[in-house]
Amino acid sequence: MLTKTDLGQIRSIIHEEVDVIVDEKLEPIKKDLTILKKDVKYLKKTVDLIVVNYDEADVKLERRVRKIEHHLALPEEN
Repeated sequence: MLTKTDLGQIRSIIHEEVDVIVDEKLEPIKKDLTILKKDVKYLKKTVDLIVVNYDEADVKLERRVRKIEHHLALPEEN
């Protein structure tokens, strides 16, 4: 029959082996995560740039339309 000491030794050996296996599996995942973080940062910057440019173009177009409507004496739509 196994004593508490035997069970403790078995438990520590199992933990050591499991830690080695988990570390081996986590290493590629950590590399993938860093790549994904970099890609997400790039996408966020790109989307922010697109939004700024779109907003700017939208405002310019709205001004032009308002001027044309005023010049042609057309009713302005809200």
